[in-house]
Amino acid sequence: MPRKPRRASLALTVSFGLLVTGCASQNTRTAAPVDTHQTNTPVTQAAQPAATSAARAPIEPDENVVQLDYTPHQWPDPDQDLWAAIRAGFALDSNAERRPVREWTQFYATHQGHLDASLDRAQPFLWHVVQQVEERGMPTELALLPIVESGFNPSARSYMGASGLWQFMPGTADHMGLPRDWWYDGRNDVIASTNAALNYLTLLKDRYDGDWLLALAAYNAGPGRVDAALARAQAEGLDDSYWNLELPRETTEYVPKLLAVRRIMMTPARFGVDWPALDNTPRTRSVKLPGQTELALAARMLDMPEDDLRRLNPGMRRWASAPDDDMSLLVPARKAAAFRQKLAATRTSRLVSRSTHTVRRGEILGRIAHHYGVSLASLRQANHLSGDRIRVGQTLQIPRSGVPGQAAPPAEPTQTYVVQSGDSLWDIAHRYHIDVATLRARNRRVSTTLHPGQSLIIPGSATPPEPSTYLVKRGDSLWSIAHANDVAIADLRRWNRLGRDTALQPGRSLAIDGPAPLPDYYEVESGDSLWSIAHRFSMQVATLRSLNDMSAGSTIRPGQRLRLQPAVSG
Repeated sequence: MPRKPRRASLALTVSFGLLVTGCASQNTRTAAPVDTHQTNTPVTQAAQPAATSAARAPIEPDENVVQLDYTPHQWPDPDQDLWAAIRAGFALDSNAERRPVREWTQFYATHQGHLDASLDRAQPFLWHVVQQVEERGMPTELALLPIVESGFNPSARSYMGASGLWQFMPGTADHMGLPRDWWYDGRNDVIASTNAALNYLTLLKDRYDGDWLLALAAYNAGPGRVDAALARAQAEGLDDSYWNLELPRETTEYVPKLLAVRRIMMTPARFGVDWPALDNTPRTRSVKLPGQTELALAARMLDMPEDDLRRLNPGMRRWASAPDDDMSLLVPARKAAAFRQKLAATRTSRLVSRSTHTVRRGEILGRIAHHYGVSLASLRQANHLSGDRIRVGQTLQIPRSGVPGQAAPPAEPTQTYVVQSGDSLWDIAHRYHIDVATLRARNRRVSTTLHPGQSLIIPGSATPPEPSTYLVKRGDSLWSIAHANDVAIADLRRWNRLGRDTALQPGRSLAIDGPAPLPDYYEVESGDSLWSIAHRFSMQVATLRSLNDMSAGSTIRPGQRLRLQPAVSG
């Protein structure tokens, strides 16, 4: 009898089951592996193995001989080599006899560029990941998961909004306690995100009675989808093995990819891979900051380029760390001790060129922002304000050290918003926590009547809050969901871009108090046309063509990625 996933003891609510990590939103049908060295560029999975085996090189014999071929002297001492330490802690069944594992093994072995780049990017961070895995007694294969997720790039961002080494979606990050604000994004902090990812994997492993493959599938697709697949398997009389579940294509390939990397790492020479050595010592150390610290000053103390320091700390989103006393920097290990000494010898007030303003009677936030030459949105975000309410005597931090009466450079580049059906200037301004006057001022050529497909400039790179979501259960209808959440069915359709004939599938996430985020890209499916895609995302065909540099005679094909949002301006 297939086991049912445990729920009550884990406090994983139904809505939590829907908040999936970023890999579930990444494209798995691109033509080639993508190097993700660039910060905030879309992350795409490596290309698929060929659909048929006709043109493929023969699959090599069963991997049952791996252990026989392996001799200990081929690997350095695990105490000396970090990769050897990972291999020594392998605990998952290799499943080497399964065709998906063997196909992905062959793919990685014949497309080594992505693997080589991932191993190179892993070097500053891998020791910290392995330490956390070993402290929890987890299979050390999990230390290889960022190769599949992000190519070990802590700045990686998928086109659906997942971010970081472990590709957390915003909702999952919130539930796992990863803070995200104007100053800092914990998803891109290697230490914090690794802790959250391993905690999440532990919860999922417990949810599925210790089955790591089901936990990995749920990490990728969300426990809601895995629960539904288990229920279907149970109804069909199948056991609850990962290999028997009907899951999205990406998830059916997610676990084989990890096992393929594991398989190559077991005997790299067998597959023609030159696996590098890596000393089992930390390349970087985490140093606690005594207070808010400018990254340029920290870089001077470390005698290293600021850009290099930022690459180690992509979670730091501004010119300085957050104005909190619990922030840390990842720095080169050999410089950590001297950096701590310099921090201790420096007065906290001198670590940042802080500019503050004490609110006086009669002042309003908009006038203070104008006075210092900063955007109202950036002033709100720098002070964690959701509105304009301030009180006499309150101390406000002025972004980028604005000077009274003197224009300061914008705190952040602007971003562009594409108007969707039903939008109004008030709706958009409210969503981005800016006033309508500010929005009008930056879009003087836009009339009060908006049209789907228009582009609006949003000042200050304000970020709207993620809408609340509801996980569709078996038997739900739009009427029952709308009634339970006190919203109109028309709004549910508009917010989630649902056609009148769209069937609700159990496990789907619905936005219930605002528009679901418009993705940056859409992958063309069979039967799509430019008109149907434009209609689905409430834009004009001309806008869709313009965003993708397409002429009137251009055609689209399944698997093609179309841009839906203009690139963020700089």
